[in-house]
Amino acid sequence: MENLINQENLEDIRELIESKIADVPGEVILFGAIGALLLSSYLNKTGHKQAGSIVGKLSIPIIGIGLAKYKDVIKSEIENYQATTHENL
Repeated sequence: MENLINQENLEDIRELIESKIADVPGEVILFGAIGALLLSSYLNKTGHKQAGSIVGKLSIPIIGIGLAKYKDVIKSEIENYQATTHENL
């Protein structure tokens, strides 16, 4: 079986992910990651250890995507603020 993720198509995968989450706010992604962590905890408590483990491992990349998206939003807000303060001076 061929490895689907390799150097040739890594850029295509990144562009696909970025296009899918372009319109989703970073806060929503972070709330989804927190929800995944809570669901993982609930599944572990109710005895569904394997499902809880899978959902818990899924939340880590979601948190990474949310933080990257949120960082971009904050960076653009800072740049807008700096541009408006320089115009007022």
